[in-house]
Amino acid sequence: MAALPVRLQTLFVVANNISYVMWQRIRRLLGGSLCGLATANAMRADGLAAFAELRNLVRSKPVGATLASIRAAVETLVADLVARNHFIERPVRGRPEGEIPLSFGLVKGGRQSSFKDFLACIKQPQPCSTDNTVLFGVFPCQKDDYSSLAASAELYAQDLEDVRTYGVTVGGVTRPVHMMPMGDYSFTTTFDGHAGATFRFLCSYCCCIGRLSAAIKRRLPHFDDYGSIQDGSGAGRMPRTLEQKQAMASLYASGPLATMANPPAVSTTLSFERRPLMVFAPEDIVPIPLQITLGVSPWMPSLGVEEVAIDSGAARAQEYAVALTQTLRRDVGVSLAPYWGGTFEVKVCHKIGRRLAAVCDVLDDFVPPTRATDYRRVCQLWADLLPVLNRGVSFDEPERATFRRQAAEFVDFLRLNVEWVSITPKLHILACHAADWLDRFGSPGLFSDQGLETWNGFFNHNATVLAAGSFLESCVRLVQRAAVGRGPGDAAFNRGKRRAPAAPNARCAKSLSVMRTTRARPATGVSTRQSAACVATEGANAEKWATNVYLAAVVKIGNYRTGTTSAAGASAEVSAAEAAAAAENEALLERAEGTILEALLEDWTNWGSSFVFHLNTRGCE
Repeated sequence: MAALPVRLQTLFVVANNISYVMWQRIRRLLGGSLCGLATANAMRADGLAAFAELRNLVRSKPVGATLASIRAAVETLVADLVARNHFIERPVRGRPEGEIPLSFGLVKGGRQSSFKDFLACIKQPQPCSTDNTVLFGVFPCQKDDYSSLAASAELYAQDLEDVRTYGVTVGGVTRPVHMMPMGDYSFTTTFDGHAGATFRFLCSYCCCIGRLSAAIKRRLPHFDDYGSIQDGSGAGRMPRTLEQKQAMASLYASGPLATMANPPAVSTTLSFERRPLMVFAPEDIVPIPLQITLGVSPWMPSLGVEEVAIDSGAARAQEYAVALTQTLRRDVGVSLAPYWGGTFEVKVCHKIGRRLAAVCDVLDDFVPPTRATDYRRVCQLWADLLPVLNRGVSFDEPERATFRRQAAEFVDFLRLNVEWVSITPKLHILACHAADWLDRFGSPGLFSDQGLETWNGFFNHNATVLAAGSFLESCVRLVQRAAVGRGPGDAAFNRGKRRAPAAPNARCAKSLSVMRTTRARPATGVSTRQSAACVATEGANAEKWATNVYLAAVVKIGNYRTGTTSAAGASAEVSAAEAAAAAENEALLERAEGTILEALLEDWTNWGSSFVFHLNTRGCE
């Protein structure tokens, strides 16, 4: 321990939220001055020096807290990776060699609502880990709308543009930087100045239309060129371009679309309503692999309830929901307690995706064989896609080709065989754009913000340590501790030993009799390590989940049937109305022709009479 420099000890103290009083007790326990650890006074002085370094300086305004120099923080991060021998060269097709790819994103949440901005270098084994990222800004907010993002972007957008334009210096060599936005769909569209999923051109990658209504067909004469999101894998016909975004930035430089006296047509704006806070190429936007996982995996069991409801009625759907709940708890090992918005945590979503076969076995007793076969096929396709979306490794050419085929087949199979399902923006991105990102960058999982969600948990867990006179001061302390507490980059502390990564699904139970499963432990008389209160709470959550899923499925199928009936009735009414209108128009046309003919004959008779009178009065030879 005598060989450990004081700065390394300071990083350890800051990263683990150890007070100097506790550090002094640890030092005494290990032998006092004989152990080689620095004294509390030396640690306090070195801590002040660490917080005063350029890379760790923090500036604050009423909007939030940011690092004073984002460039210095990025250069330090890359230098640390190089020193630890963790910098991995991953060439990107169409990009120059030696370029440093940085993913820029935002995570919103926390006990007190705020969003955290971060940068991550992709050229490392674990780019999404909190220790390997730069948390450069924390901003208190109630919601991440455009006004909140614009207010915060005034503090850091120019610094990011400077890093992206001029690159960073690593080891005396200036290297270019390729920056890519990542986050959920709401963040990427809002940051882009896009109107979102409720408007006509709802995709950030292509110009496909949400739904082809009569109004859209009237306003867009060439609507077939754009395609519809409901076309499945064939929707991405017209990609967006960087030039379009640059034109929108110039168009909205003086104000948003609502303030314009003569707003341009929707075919020009393509659902951009505001100035992009930073202009990114459409192909550089990360295709939300985490949000696709959180959206599709919890929906797959609900899809089975909808299939029972449309084939066997509401009563059987309720019975299946109860049976499905028992299967998820007993065979899948999932605690049915959604943590936000009806979805589950990422770990639970992965577990559901791996064990969808148990859900299919339950569905076989409630639906016809054809429907059960289709559902099993959908589940198998999703189970094959899930590892590629979330694994932080690079995939070779055969795996990328297989993913492209299976993603298109998954969405097209839903569109053709599950008639009440509408293609959502997440499914559209999966079918039309995720494979392009995979071919270009090698892996969508390297750009997932799954690990970055832990910043909210870190802030909540250390609320007492980061407590201050105001919430803004707490945000400043979080940015400072995140900057100072990043891992050391000295090669002297790299022993060259690393734990070998486990194979995929190595820690998963291979059969129901394994003692790690929820079913095997009670069957053998082993305690489940749960108290009576926890068991009661879990049962209540499961019952509530089954009721919610059942009611949502019945309402959705009811609305689908009502819409289908209304559409059929409307078509019949339209056909009858068109026939009546055609008959009326034909009668009016005949009447008009007769009236015109009578008028012409009358005019001709009057003209002939006047001509004869004129001849008689003038005389003729």
